[in-house]
Amino acid sequence: MRRLEISARAVLTVAMAAVSIAGTMVMGSVRLAAQESLGEKARRIRAEKENAQAGQPANGQKQMSPAAADLTATVGLIQETDAAKYQEGVRLLLEQERFRVLEDVAAGERVNKTRFTGGEWKLWWFYNALASPAGKGRGVVPDWNAYREKLNQWVGQMPQSVTARVALAQAELLYGWELRGPGALGTIAQEKFDRFMAEVKQAETILNGASEMAVKCPEWFDVMMQVGRAKGWELQDLNTLLERAAAFEPGYFYVYQQMALTLTPKWRGREGDAEKFAEDAANRVGGRPGDILYWEIAQAIMGNPELGKAPQHFVWSRALIGYQGLVAQYGVSTVRQNQIAFMAARFGDYMTADDFLLQVGDRWDPGTWGTQEYFEKVRTWARGTAGPFKKIIQAYKAVNDNVATPEGQRYDGQIAREFTARYARAVQDCKTAADAPTLLILQVGKTGSVQQMLVVPQTASDACLRPKIEKANFSPPPKPEYWVRVSLK
Repeated sequence: MRRLEISARAVLTVAMAAVSIAGTMVMGSVRLAAQESLGEKARRIRAEKENAQAGQPANGQKQMSPAAADLTATVGLIQETDAAKYQEGVRLLLEQERFRVLEDVAAGERVNKTRFTGGEWKLWWFYNALASPAGKGRGVVPDWNAYREKLNQWVGQMPQSVTARVALAQAELLYGWELRGPGALGTIAQEKFDRFMAEVKQAETILNGASEMAVKCPEWFDVMMQVGRAKGWELQDLNTLLERAAAFEPGYFYVYQQMALTLTPKWRGREGDAEKFAEDAANRVGGRPGDILYWEIAQAIMGNPELGKAPQHFVWSRALIGYQGLVAQYGVSTVRQNQIAFMAARFGDYMTADDFLLQVGDRWDPGTWGTQEYFEKVRTWARGTAGPFKKIIQAYKAVNDNVATPEGQRYDGQIAREFTARYARAVQDCKTAADAPTLLILQVGKTGSVQQMLVVPQTASDACLRPKIEKANFSPPPKPEYWVRVSLK
């Protein structure tokens, strides 16, 4: 992480934390200092001096100044690695109207391009935490007016803050969707639609006011892309906005996700347009970043609950390669494991779905699955379908390990002779079935008894052969629980 020189004043105010986090904090502080007017800076320095000279509590411990408290809060949030706790911290700061701390945090995440494990940008989660008022419990209707007023207060106190304006624009946009309600375009009452478009226009105005500010923000493009889609911009104009966003911050994949959503049949595209966009964008970026981008776009579209089970034509192998590249670069998170398991299930890849669901365990993600009932349904399907096949794979591996030894080769020949002598007629009688197996994998016990019998292919019926063979007794194997194969051809 880039480190900048911290001022002597900051060192004094955060002596207890400076050793471990100075570099991270300074970047945000330097950026904020550039945004302050001389008058604001003078008032802040004077307030800090007055607080530093304040009296001591009765216990003799020195009271932390507001500036030091703000700096400590900023550093603590920047160092937070849990996305849920991070969002809680951001919301709490807004509730407490600690706008300067919010500025510091956003500046630090923006400059350092920090990500959570799994590759999600912390800056995106910062804005996501401020996107709407958090309800206080089930059935409680959020107070949008009071919430938007608080964001307007932030803008009023810091008119040159791109962070405050992007947060406010996003809230206005989501409030518009709240007013509009669900439903296709032709089913919305005109009054609701007019109120929706008024909020969209308000969000656009706020964003335009931030477009010429000295500090730029990649989330500005993300929210503006949503505004453009809601207003029905021409695709050429949206493409131009995407090109600007990619030139400013190539790795901020959320803008690509918004463009892909616009190209779905639900909005402005036709079947296959979003998939082609993902392929073209990934090829243009190239290499591992391109594969990761393909995964991010595919996951966003296939995991969007509003699109339901609309036909999709993403390439599963490339999406999986992208996920593997993502994990290699940013590590694995529980949410990402849920997402890849969900996508594997959508593609019908029960083996991969089962692998990742075993890693997920009971840590299911509501944002991915919607309901626990659906999660359990998919998990049951994957386990029930993949389990027997995996058992065959493991047994066949044991067979190959056994026949790789001289004693294993001898026993393999012995079993072949004994099986042919005793069961050739039974095999011939059972071959009349259309779904008869072509290979048996047997586990032979210590005394030569058959402990398990697996058939290949997995879809074959063993109803005819099993009663004849499951009570068989062969020569004792080299060791107990010994796997052998018997070809029925």
